[in-house]
Order: sequence, then structure tokens, then C-alpha cells
Amino acid sequence: MGVIEAAGEGSDALRPGQRVAFFPVPGSWSELVTVPAEFAVPVPAGVRDETAALMLVNPLTLLILMRAVEQAVAESAGGPVVQTAAGSTIGKLVSSAAKRHGLPLINLVRSDAGARALQDRFPDHPAISTADPGWRTQVREAAGHRGVPVVLDAVGGSLTRDLTSLMADGGTLIVYGMLGSGSTALESLALTPRELTVQGVSVSRWLSRTPGQRAEDVSFAASLAETDPDLFEVAGSYDLADYAAAIAHARRPGKTGTVLLASPAP
Repeated sequence: MGVIEAAGEGSDALRPGQRVAFFPVPGSWSELVTVPAEFAVPVPAGVRDETAALMLVNPLTLLILMRAVEQAVAESAGGPVVQTAAGSTIGKLVSSAAKRHGLPLINLVRSDAGARALQDRFPDHPAISTADPGWRTQVREAAGHRGVPVVLDAVGGSLTRDLTSLMADGGTLIVYGMLGSGSTALESLALTPRELTVQGVSVSRWLSRTPGQRAEDVSFAASLAETDPDLFEVAGSYDLADYAAAIAHARRPGKTGTVLLASPAP
């Protein structure tokens, strides 16, 4: 997010001094950036700057992911969805959305402490730590000893083979991140005999929606920032000059929330 320094012609709804969230705009770490008026969204008065910085990208990512999940679930025989990186900001947004829409969900996190915290926050969704050697068995039990139809994965790497082993034949693996280490050979996943689908999803897809659809999505994002600011967790905020410390914090194991960079106040 930022504060408008100057507004060009045709941007009557925007004025200097106004706080706006913006997405997608390259170079948003800069002290000054030029933003197309259509992608600058006024920040509601009661929304804090830190929340405003996440007001668009996180909810829009959520919407793109949930649309992909809903389509995959509709084409399946049913059953719970498994999501990795469930303790992340996006993961918690997915858990909140699943609760609102009655979507069965099994959450995977990297640590026992993370699983306990997530279980306390979302008691309706089983939270399982992949640090536990028996985590695959726990997932199968939580899924009623059936293969899961959809996995929403932000980890990738060597975890992919384990995830596909938990899936029902004909299931869909939706990939939107590569937080993990290692790799999995595609041919090792038995995609063809099991008729598995691997689908990549990116928030950049949002730009292909119509102006009317984008306006509805932005309205949802602003409303969520106002009504549920706790879903926009911030791990820390650093001045631009401290970018190295910010990057180190972002890579810290067990980090909760998003690390922000901020320009010094003029």
C-alpha cells in the first residue's frame, strides 16, 4: 500500500494524500511507483497500514485458489481437501473460507506446535504435523480411509510424492507455491494409470477476469480487511534499508505471518 503523491487525469476518485492498496504493480518495494488508476483501491478508514499492504494480494489469491478447489471438488466423488502450509497467512484464509462454506478440510503444517495452534484456531479442521512419522496414517484416518480428491499445495519438492499417495484416483493436485526443498520426478507419480491431474494456479490469473468481476473481488477483499483483520497476520515490518534483515526474517523457520518492507515516513 502507499499514499498518493499525484493523480493523473481521469482518476477523479483518487487524490493526493489518500491511502491506497494496489495490485498487481511491479516494483512495489520502491519509495515511489506509478500505478494504473484501475489497480489503486482506496483503503477503508478503519484498516491499518499493515493490513492494507495485504488487503488485495492475499484475498485475491484466496479467491483464485478457492475457485480452483471448488471446480476440482465438483468433478470428484467427494471427500475432504488437504492443504499444505496451512499455518501460513493464505492457509489460514483458506481455513476460514472452508469453515464459512462447509468445505471439509485437513490441514498440514511442519511442526507439532504449529498443528496445536492451528487446531485451536480452527477446531473443525484436523491439523496434522508432517514432523510426525505417522502423519500419512493420520491423514488417511481423518479422510475416513478414503483417498482425498483434492490437495492444495504450496510446498512441492519432495513432499509431492507423499501427497499424491494420499489422493484418490482421478484426484487433482493444485500447486500454487514451491516452499519445500528437494524434487519429485513427474514420472514417479503414476499420473497416467491413476488419472491424476496436476494443476498450477497463480494469482496472475485474476487479471483475466472481467472488470465487473474484478470489482466484485476487490469489494470482497476490502470488506474482509475491515471485518477480519486478524486474518492478515504480519510477522514484522522493516525499513527499506533493512531489506537484508527482512529477507532473513521471511526465511525463518516457524515464521507466522507476512514480513513487510516500509518506506520511511517523509
